[in-house]
Amino acid sequence: MTEEKPNEETNLQETEALETKNEGVPHFITPLHPIVLQVGEHVIAALEEEDTVAVLTTITGSTIGQQVISIPLKAEHVQQVHQLIEQIHESKEPERVPCVGFHCLLDEDVDKEPKK
Repeated sequence: MTEEKPNEETNLQETEALETKNEGVPHFITPLHPIVLQVGEHVIAALEEEDTVAVLTTITGSTIGQQVISIPLKAEHVQQVHQLIEQIHESKEPERVPCVGFHCLLDEDVDKEPKK
């Protein structure tokens, strides 16, 4: 038995055939191939977009199966992501969550109080 290796030209044609050219943020969607090859192709294709400084890549499930989706990010997008992360760190949310599922953190001060 011989193992069939994906043809780079075929993969590129499939990528181009499935590449969506809608209004808004460009994105690249292809069926799953060997993950290293596919993510690499996506990142390179996304970096070739004008003004791209970073690439956001994820694997999703859909009605046609799992897909790798990559979105080229411009400097303004990266700044927006940075601002969102900063907002999360500065939020008024409590930093300590007392219970997660069945795991509860016991307050040491309550445990040390003398029982009456």
